[in-house]
This record gives sequence, structure tokens and C-alpha cells, in this order.
Amino acid sequence: MRIIYPLLVFIGLTLLILPVAVPIIKTSAEFSMFSPRWDGCTEFARLVAENGRVVPLMYPYNSVRLGELDGVLMIIGPDVEFSALEASEVRAFLDNGGTLFIADDFGTANGLLSMLGVKARFSKQPLKDLFYSKRSEFPVVVRINDPSLAEGVERITLNIPSAITGSEGVILTSKVSAVGKAHKSYPIMTELKYGNGRIILLSDPDILTNDMFGENRKFIENLVRYLGTGTFYFDEAHHSDFNPYSLTTVYIHRELDRARAFQVFLAVAALAVVVESGVISRIINVMMGLFPRREENILDDLPEWVDADLLERMINEIKTGSKLGDTYGREGVYGKAERRD
Repeated sequence: MRIIYPLLVFIGLTLLILPVAVPIIKTSAEFSMFSPRWDGCTEFARLVAENGRVVPLMYPYNSVRLGELDGVLMIIGPDVEFSALEASEVRAFLDNGGTLFIADDFGTANGLLSMLGVKARFSKQPLKDLFYSKRSEFPVVVRINDPSLAEGVERITLNIPSAITGSEGVILTSKVSAVGKAHKSYPIMTELKYGNGRIILLSDPDILTNDMFGENRKFIENLVRYLGTGTFYFDEAHHSDFNPYSLTTVYIHRELDRARAFQVFLAVAALAVVVESGVISRIINVMMGLFPRREENILDDLPEWVDADLLERMINEIKTGSKLGDTYGREGVYGKAERRD
């Protein structure tokens, strides 16, 4: 085997084990996928990344042309109002079959829902329930109507949640919960069909924070699968205090993947067989034959002092085997030599 083939194998294996450079952004913004604080969502974003591609949106939707994208738009804890242009992009995104997931508590996203023509709203008052964990600020819910969301989940612990009005719920509180003075069962999560897409509302973004991730992990895993696969767009543009204070690079070291290593060996072996068999050279020759070559006549570019007719007759005589001297005598190719006295 030629030296080039072991070299190709070496290069391939080196690329498989080289560390990967990953840029890391940190911020202190509440509910940000870049915030490692207790109220950030880095753990949730990591889990989502295991199920699809994660892309942060740091500019208004009309700037990134959201309507031309597909996947899942994740709006978690927004505190900046949405514009009419952004609502138009969200409408196009949903018409294209996208999924809009909004985790809000006290109604910043209501403006967007209104511009979309959706009746569901987030209540502006906190939800209270007689069933809670540790303190009344942490009510718990157990009524999960969708089996895929309920699988393996005993309860969901909330943190000063609101409720959803104007829609039936996928997940509901107990019948003794209250918003203001109205006591009844309230939805904390609902799903609405919209065009070719769907809107999913969750009335407590705190469920998804790093602080509560461990307690609600099983439900969050089910929720991520419920949202689907593909590209997940995390909205950072509607966090007013989004202030990246650190930008670093982390190198992730990888171990050699045996399956990938075998594929490298197989690819190089196949390349060696093809090259050594001469198939490539024959293909090149065939392709070159498709383009006619122009034959050049050396008689076309002779100097003026050369007798072209005489030279051509000499070449023909060489081909037939005649002797030059018999035909041309002493005059030769250049004609008679001038006599010098």
C-alpha cells in the first residue's frame, strides 16, 4: 500500500478524536438559556439539545424572518412586549406547521395572543391551592390528562404560578384552587390548534428553571418529547435584562468512536481499490476523449528562410524510406548555399 493511504487513515482518526471548541455565553437574565443561576434555564436547554438543535434568537422575529423557519419557538418568562410585526412572523411560523411554546406567568405574552386572535390568556393574579409543597407559594398538581405527559410523573411542583383562562387544560389544578376569589379547577397547561401548527401554553415558567429542574425532571423530559423534534428556537430577545457578561470557549474532549474508526478504514480501503485498479485513469481518458484535440502542423509556424515545400517533401521521403541525399543532393533544406569568394 502506498504511503498516502496510511496517511489518510491517520488524518481521519485524528479528526475523530480532536477536541471540539464550544463557545459559552453567560448572563444573569432570568429564564435565559445562558444563565447558570438558580433562575436560569441552562439545564432545560441542555435537555432540549439532546432531542434537537438549539438556536437562540437575540433579535426581533421580523429581523430573523421567523415566518420562514420551522421547528419549535420557545418563549420562556418574557418581560418585553411583542410588536405587530413580530406577531405577523409568529402567525406565518404557525401557518407553516411550527409549534409555539409559551411559558409565562402574569401576562406579558397576552399581547401576542391577542394579536394572534387567540382567546386563551394568562391570569394576572397568582394561583392559590390547598395542596402545596413546603409552603403555599409552591402548589402541586397531579391532574395530567395527556398520558405522554403523565408517564412516570407523580406530581408537578409549581412556584407562584398563574392560571390559564379561556381554554380547556391538558394539566389542571385541584378543584379547591383559586385565582382571586373564584374557586375552581384551573388549567396550567393547554394546547391550541392554530393553522397548520399548534400553540402550547404553560402558566409557570419557574418549572423550567435550574432551581426546580431536579424536582420536576420527569415531567420536563416528557414535555420536551411532547414539544417534538427538530430545531428549538429559544427567545432571548424578550428578556429585558439579557446582559451577557462572559464569553468563553470550552474544549470538549472526545473518545475514539470504534464504529467511526472502522468507517474511516473502510473508506480508505475502498479508495485504494478504486485507484489501484486504474478505473479512475480510464474514466479520465474516456472523458478526455469526449473533447477533440486539434492537431498542430509544425509547417504552419516555420521561419521565412525555411523552404516549407522542400521540408514537407523531406518528411514524406523519410516516411517512405528514401535517402535524403539521393533526392536533394547538396542543396538541403535551406536551398542553394551562396558561394563565397
